[in-house]
Order: sequence, then C-alpha cells, then structure tokens
Amino acid sequence: MSEKRTDAEVNEERPEVAQVALPEQKQFFKIPARFGHVPVAEQPLGYDPEKRFEHHYPRIELPFQLVDEVETAAKRRYTKDQLFPDGLNRLFFGDCLHVMRMLPSECIDLIYIDPPFFSGRNYNIIFGDKNEVRSFTDIWEGGMPGYLIWLNSRLYEMLRLLKRTGSIFVHLDWHAVHYVKCELDRIFHHENFRGDIAWYYYNKMHDRRKGQLPHAFDQILHYTRDVHAAYTYHQLSEQREQAVRQLVRKKVEGRMVNARDEDGNVMYRDRETRVMDNVWRIACLQPADHVERIGYPTQKPIELLQRIVESVTNPGDVVADFFCGGGCTLVTAMGLRAVRDSSGNKNLVMTGEPRRWIGCDTSRVAVALTADRIARILAPNLKEARKARKLKKGEGLFTEIVHDATLTSVEDAKKKAVEASTVAMTGYTVEHWGIYEINRLTKLPEEAFREFVLNCYGARKYTGSDPYIHGYKQNEMLWIGGPKETDIITATNVRDFAQAVIKSRKPEERHAVMIAWGVDPKAREYADQLMMIGEQRQIQFIRLRLWPLPGEELKSHVTKKHPKYKEFFAFILPPDVPRVGVSRLGPRKYKFDVSEARSMNPGGKIVNVQWDFDFRDGIFSASQGYQLCRTEKKGKGEHGFEGLLAVEYEFEDVEPGTEVSIACRVQDDLGGEGTKVMKVKVE
Repeated sequence: MSEKRTDAEVNEERPEVAQVALPEQKQFFKIPARFGHVPVAEQPLGYDPEKRFEHHYPRIELPFQLVDEVETAAKRRYTKDQLFPDGLNRLFFGDCLHVMRMLPSECIDLIYIDPPFFSGRNYNIIFGDKNEVRSFTDIWEGGMPGYLIWLNSRLYEMLRLLKRTGSIFVHLDWHAVHYVKCELDRIFHHENFRGDIAWYYYNKMHDRRKGQLPHAFDQILHYTRDVHAAYTYHQLSEQREQAVRQLVRKKVEGRMVNARDEDGNVMYRDRETRVMDNVWRIACLQPADHVERIGYPTQKPIELLQRIVESVTNPGDVVADFFCGGGCTLVTAMGLRAVRDSSGNKNLVMTGEPRRWIGCDTSRVAVALTADRIARILAPNLKEARKARKLKKGEGLFTEIVHDATLTSVEDAKKKAVEASTVAMTGYTVEHWGIYEINRLTKLPEEAFREFVLNCYGARKYTGSDPYIHGYKQNEMLWIGGPKETDIITATNVRDFAQAVIKSRKPEERHAVMIAWGVDPKAREYADQLMMIGEQRQIQFIRLRLWPLPGEELKSHVTKKHPKYKEFFAFILPPDVPRVGVSRLGPRKYKFDVSEARSMNPGGKIVNVQWDFDFRDGIFSASQGYQLCRTEKKGKGEHGFEGLLAVEYEFEDVEPGTEVSIACRVQDDLGGEGTKVMKVKVE
C-alpha cells in the first residue's frame, strides 16, 4: 500500500489557479440566445431599428369624435394643453395602440395597465364586442411570440408617453409574467426595474388542477422611465392587526444603540403601523359585494389601485390606463377610496385629492360602464340640489327630458344632472377613434363635418378662393358633402367641382374625389361622361371618384395598410329599441322585455343589455347585477355573447303605487348603443 500524503504535499503538486475577475456589468447581464421556446435578442421581440413596430402595426391616423362632454356646476378644468385640449379628463373608445400614437410624448406620470393575460382564449373576452374579439384573436394567432409582439408594440408607445420622472405598473399572472419581464427589461431597461408586487387574493376560489398548487396571487411589475431622474415615490405604511413593542434606537458616534431615559432604562415604543412590503393581501371582489362590484369578472379592487396611485403620484399628476375595463384606475385617480368603518363594513369615499386621467378601452361596453361610473361620482349631491330648487315631492330635475326616449336626450339629461352638482371636480370627455356614430356626425356644423372627413382621408383643408374645392392631398382635390344624410352628391355638384378642378390643375394633376353620405345615380352617369370626354380631349381630362362616406371605397383607402384594419374604421348607427314590454309577475315583481330591439348596422347583433331600475335625474347607472345581461355562446371554434333581452326585477324598497323611471340600454357588437326610457307604476 502507498503511504498517505499530507495535504501540504498534495497542494504543492497542484498547478496555480489564476484569479478570475468578475465580469463587467454589461457582460454579466448578457441575455441568453433563447428563453424557453421564445427566441431572445437584445431588442424587444418584434422590434425593428428603423420601422420600430410599424411593420407589424402600421400607423393609421384618424380623428377623434367627441361623443360626450360632462362637467359639474363648478366648471373646474385643468390648464389646457396638448394632452388635455379642453382641460377635461379623457376617455377613449378605440385600439389603445393607435390612440396612444395620437398623444404627445412625455406627458403622463403614471401608467397602470392590466392587459389581457396569456391564460386562455375565452378568459380574456369579457364584453363581447367585435373589436375586442378581433383584438384577442390577433393576440393568440402567433402563440407566445405573437402575444409578446402585440404587447411590446403598446409598451413601446407607453415608454414614449411616460415622463422621465414617471412610473409604469404592468399587471400580469403566472402564465406570461416571466416572458414579459424580459421584454420590459429591454424596452424600459433592466436598471429601471424597481421591483414587483405580489397581489395575494386570499379569498378567491381556486382552480384546483391536478398536479399543481392553486394560484393565489398576481404579479405587478414596476418600472420607471429614467434611472437618472428622481422619480416620484412615497413610502406606504399599513395598520398592524396588533401593536408591536419595539426598542427605541438612536445613532451614537456612527453606530446604532438602544436609547435610554434619564434613569438609564431602555426605552420602548408601541408601533401600530409598519412599512408596507411588496406582498399585498387584498381581497378580490366577490359577487356579493354590492358596494364596489359593477359586474364583470376581472374587476380589480379600488384598494389595489389606491396603493399604486398614492405611492408614485402627487395630486394633479396625470394617471393613464389603456386597458381600463370598468374604470377602476380612473375612479381611483379621481380620489375615490375604499375605507372600512369600525364594524368592518366597506364604504367608498372621496378624498378631495384628484389626479388628472386618461382612459382607453377597445370595448364600447367597457367605455359605457366607465363613463356611467364616473358620472355617478361627479353628481353625488343631487338630493341636495333638488331641495335647493324646492321642487315638489316626486318631481325629477329633468322630468320633461326623461319622457323623451331618444339617446341624445338621455345624455343631455345626464349632463344637466351633473351640472346641478356643486362638486369642485374636473369633468371628462368621451371620444371615439375609428368607430364613428352617424347620428352625431349629422348634427355637426358644416365646417366641422368637412374637417372631420378630411382628417379621415388624411387630407388638408383647401385655403384657396374656389368654394367648390374643400381639401387636397398631394395631387388629389376633394369635395365634401354636407353633414345631413340627405346631402348626397348630385350631378350639379359634379359639374361645379369638375370645372373648379380643371381651372386649378394641369391635366395630369386632375385627380378628384367627392365624398358624401350618398351618390345620386345621375351624378355617376354625369361623372362617367365627363371622363369619357376627357379621354377624347386631353385639355378637359379629369379623373373623378364618387364615394359614399360609409362605403367600402373610403374604408379601403383608410385601412389599406393592414388587412385587419378594416375593423378599425366604420360608421355606425344606434340599435333600434321600439318598445319595452312590461308584464307583472307578482307584488312589486315585473318582467321587462326588449326582444324587438335590433342592430341597425350590417352584420351587427345585440351583445349586451343594461338596466337601470332607479333612473333618477337623467344619469344612467346600471342596477347591481344588471350591468352585463347576456348569455355566453360556447361552441367549436367560436366564442361570444348574445344579449339577454328579457329580465325580471323586484322593486323591494318601492312603496306600492309609486311611479318609477327605468332605463334600458342596448349595445351591439359593432359599437352601436341605444337607450330607451319609460315609467312604471309599481303595484
């Protein structure tokens, strides 16, 4: 047997190992070539250095249509600027990517988004609008890479919109948060990652799948815009369940020691609060919640948004949510807070420290829910206003308007109701991008209507002296009809416009387009004759195109950059609601039926019906449990909703013999919305 050697002898025979320095920071954070099944690069997935994300989603600029403007009696507005041209908060209906591209850079202090989770095709279709269904179909087409490219293009615009002192919070669940985290590191840079929040919803009924633990929290990723900027941050604290006795410490000669009183005794203090960490134990909203819940499955509690808003913003800052759903972020920005009394009952109160806000959603139903929710906040003192006006018992502020069942008068009633409130809070506008309501366009002044159509076409206003030319785009001259639906293109219009173009342009530049609500057949014949003469006599050559405003010619011109953009641009009508059928089922219990309602838009269908069984003072606010009245379609290869056209309701707190006002709002899947108001005598 060989003799055992000492450790020293063994070490002497080992070669000397050189000391390897730690890699530099850049090398240390080098991203691997692949992450799971998703290819990884230094640039965000889908990004092109020259085209950015526009080769996936080309830029398309369309005007905003103002469909509502609501203010209180205080008429409070913020300073007008490029982001808030009217000094009012703004709520958009449209695809957030294209809405954001229309907004100025570095204008927002806080962006919170709760985008569609990569957790299941059907899970993310909440409201059932065609725009929402189309958007989520696009997300799922390319699997995880497709989802990341879809999200990255929007995060890139949010980076542009965020102030250098601002923050963004991205709310996700376990399905894709790790992939999105890598993309956020590239877009916002990993050094701007400030941490994540685990929202622990301890009271949620879990999906008990075999082979895995139930999921009980979501993750919210926090990034700032600029590592060199002093971003806004306020340390949050929370109440302890029981006070904790702690030693009082102080610094003496550079080190921490126990503090002592005059007699030399160690000092203690009772701490009832503690610094809030990144695990937030907040209950999710339950169906039985009648204070806060408005009826859709992914609604977030106000307490969650309250902590985010208060931690990184100051009063007057700008808060944005581009997937706003039912508007939780926006009402929180306005100052709404969830508090509990000594008995543990939850109440919603206003703090009086509002932020400015921007909201957007691709669902018309979601935007309607949000607008109603905010209108209720703006007009909390209607009872006091009624007393101040000394109206008779049972007389509404706007009885004469309630009897008028048209959509516009109901909205006028809402405006007047809010104007009656003395709350010193800034109002809001509702604006549509791409999906435009015909009934509102027909009421625009002539100049405003023509400017709107020119913006849709991407043209400029003609500043020359010829009254028959209204706009131009490169070599094209444009004539725009009037706002009324009876203002169609006539043969006389064609003659006058053609003569004006021939006078002002060389033959090779005589490309002309006429746009109106409709085209008289005689006008088309006359235009064809003019072009035939032009072929024979070059001096009179002109190329005329006559386009109906809601027609396919104008639509294809606007959306030609991307085949899927066709769904972005449309002119729509509200659904027709001829009447509400009422039948008494028992004491105070009734059945209401709008089965005769129908969509007035080609291919449209009713996807949701909302009911307000206490329609007071012209403000529509759907009754609890009646915000989303629809049935879900589930079948092979399809998913969607159909409006529930008949509902039952019991007037529990209404005295027999009392006449109540009810309102029904019907929405189709193309963005159309109609309202019917009636009175019922409860027996």
